[in-house]
Amino acid sequence: MPKAPVFGLREKLVLMVVIGIVVSFSVIGIFRWYAEKNRIMDEIERTGHERASLVAEAVANLLIGYDYTNMESLSDRIMKQPDMLKLAIRNSGGKIMVMREAPTGADGASLRFEAPIVFEMNKIGSIEMLISLKRAHRELEAVFRNIIIEQVYFGLTLGLLIYFAASRIIVKPVQRIGQHMKSVMRGDKITPPVRLDIPNHDELGELVNIFNDLDQQVYEMQQRLQEKIDLAGTALMNTNEQLRQRSSELESRSNELEKALALVEKMAETDSLTGLHNRRYFDKTLSSLFHLAQRYNESLCLVLLDVDNFKQINDSHGHGAGDGLLQALGNIFKSCVRETDTVARLGGDEFALLLYHTDRVSALKMADNCLKSVAGHPFEFNGVPVRATLSIGIADCRDASNSIEALFNAADEALYEAKGRGRNQVIAYPV
Repeated sequence: MPKAPVFGLREKLVLMVVIGIVVSFSVIGIFRWYAEKNRIMDEIERTGHERASLVAEAVANLLIGYDYTNMESLSDRIMKQPDMLKLAIRNSGGKIMVMREAPTGADGASLRFEAPIVFEMNKIGSIEMLISLKRAHRELEAVFRNIIIEQVYFGLTLGLLIYFAASRIIVKPVQRIGQHMKSVMRGDKITPPVRLDIPNHDELGELVNIFNDLDQQVYEMQQRLQEKIDLAGTALMNTNEQLRQRSSELESRSNELEKALALVEKMAETDSLTGLHNRRYFDKTLSSLFHLAQRYNESLCLVLLDVDNFKQINDSHGHGAGDGLLQALGNIFKSCVRETDTVARLGGDEFALLLYHTDRVSALKMADNCLKSVAGHPFEFNGVPVRATLSIGIADCRDASNSIEALFNAADEALYEAKGRGRNQVIAYPV
């Protein structure tokens, strides 16, 4: 039986209605907000110029008469207005006669207005006003809240109307069709079909008629088929059951054999102590990558790593400490390389890395990272710290490209050079 859809027609209808309403009302709301913003800013511009002109007219006689006392008194009264941030009265030479600033200063958005002071058709000075836009911002916030409330209210109302109308006209008939189809599919016996009656004179009504006709044809075909099945049913069913059981047994044995072969193959190519690849896997991979690098002239670096004074560690702390150290080193090496690189234990305390698409400089950086990670790792065994360092040799197949043996010997030569120079270092071929 088919699974019920995660998102039914009703949910999809709700989603489409919500998306349509959100998009349309968001666009409308944005246009309305910008219109209100422009209206409020135009109003502030207009009233600001008017206020500056009125102040200029008021101080004209005071300025011509050098009446500083009344000019200062008038300035103080003007500065008491809540949106005034600054008022400056200048004479015709640009000298400030009176200057007043709000105690808070211009700590927010503001607009600057200027107006000439005219006396008997002559400009005798100018007025400069700085008006705060906090009131405009509050009005814009109120407008934004009102727009949001309106959009939400009308959106919900419109969405509910659309939803209930579409649900009744489309979703409800479709649900009846689906329920009828499920009842037909759940029928275990061949029974005469029951016609589905939906009084829709549209595409849904036509779909119902087609389904009724198809259901009748299926019923007739089922009857004919059942007659043929009954003739040879018992023998065929027995044979089929035997084949199914045999096939199940063979499949089970095949799966068990595949798992066993996969385990054997993995064990044959995996080091039992560290879980890394062993020498067999390493040799096979080296041969494949070496010939691939030669064919396409690509870089391949072989890195040999050897634990310094490993015999002394075993002698001082026991073989358990040595085994634990090798396991920890395997984990460190895997963390220092890429997933595509090959990390293998060749035997004893000797490890190897195959770095494809890696040149000599990048291999040196990676090896130095391994060296520092090992030197900084707090190895210990039974609470006793164990100090471990590495000697590392690197060879690029483009520096030793004659054969795999030449590449291996080059890396081995670099490794022994690192040991000869005092261990705990990286040497790349040619040394």
